Amino acid sequence: MEFLVDMVTTVPDGTSDEAVAEIRAREAARARELAAGGSLLRLWRPPLEPGQWRTWGLFRAADEERLEEVLASMPLRVWRRDTVTPLSPHPNDPGAAAATGGDPATAGDRARDEEELRAVIDRWKAAVDAHEPERVAACFTQDALFQGLHPYSVGRQGVADYYRAQPLGMAAAYRVLEVRRPGPDLLSGYLGVDFSFVDRPTLAVHLGVQLRRTGDGWLIDHYQVSALP
Repeated sequence: MEFLVDMVTTVPDGTSDEAVAEIRAREAARARELAAGGSLLRLWRPPLEPGQWRTWGLFRAADEERLEEVLASMPLRVWRRDTVTPLSPHPNDPGAAAATGGDPATAGDRARDEEELRAVIDRWKAAVDAHEPERVAACFTQDALFQGLHPYSVGRQGVADYYRAQPLGMAAAYRVLEVRRPGPDLLSGYLGVDFSFVDRPTLAVHLGVQLRRTGDGWLIDHYQVSALP
């Protein structure tokens, strides 16, 4: 889902310029992280009254509960009042139709497909960030074909073993680049993923996934990583 958030910041009386500058710097850094992870799409500065600090943001989240977690993670939230407006696709939206190169119905289908893809990838990311390999493996089908940066494996045990070997503190930030529906019970996605670490530079990769609809919902059936040069 997408949400328009009206963010009005009120700095407490007596706050030093240094404190304001410091929290603004942390807010900018967090905004970059949220943008890289696909949660923050756009920011605008609306017409302002004298002395007003106000921003409009376009966010994407699985639901309002997840959106609240995103907004609460932003440093300026301690001084800010947020007004959230949920958005839904409009059948006559010319921008969505142009983005998909098709008609408005195709744009709506793509929005649905991307939402379903993100719901699975959000579960995968949460488990990766928490370093819980069995929980990561539960995002995959029983016979999933898995190709990380090591020799491939088949099945959940190989997925769990791969993530168990990853260092503590590794976290994933992703961007959805493309999504396709090759069949009624299949979804294909192409993503950019940045894996960050506590003791080494961030690793940027491209990730191709195929999701299959099962009795337990959408699960990853094929996972293929390509390291960027």
